Amino acid sequence: MADNVDDANELADLHLNLALAKRELPTHRPFTGSCYWCDALVDAPAVFCDADCCTDFERNNVLEQRRLKR
Repeated sequence: MADNVDDANELADLHLNLALAKRELPTHRPFTGSCYWCDALVDAPAVFCDADCCTDFERNNVLEQRRLKR
């Protein structure tokens, strides 16, 4: 016999599985030899010259996706 805790755990698992199914999977960008954001030269297998460029690139992508959804 299931109790409230079991029911809550099943509901939490359901929500987690739905969230995982809906998430966007990360895309692997091919190595080009230059930073995807600022075009600085980078060594393989890096695609960004530093964490700031990566953050700026990802932030820009999120903003572009929001603009396209309008």
